Amino acid sequence: MRNPSKRCCMSKAVDYLLKPSEIDELSVKTDLLEQQQKQMMDREQKRSRIFKNILYSLAVYLVFFASFFAGHYFFFSLGWELWGKPVLFAEFFIATAIVIWIWAKNFKL
Repeated sequence: MRNPSKRCCMSKAVDYLLKPSEIDELSVKTDLLEQQQKQMMDREQKRSRIFKNILYSLAVYLVFFASFFAGHYFFFSLGWELWGKPVLFAEFFIATAIVIWIWAKNFKL
């Protein structure tokens, strides 16, 4: 037969078995671990946003270069003089404005 006093002791919660100072120490350690975990999560999210923004920026500039080369080839193959430095700079400034907008939107400067 089982001892009823043993079962009674085992059913008590762990909090009742600890001293109040041990409970305070555990709660402080738990709070510190929660803060460290939150800091790690924030750093990881920031790193992820930066990486995503770099990829978006790269994609914008690749589209810029693709449109530049396509327009350059198309207009020079037809012999038109419309495709020059002003159009190149305008496209570059538009691409740069889009990249700045992407970064500003994600980081709320």
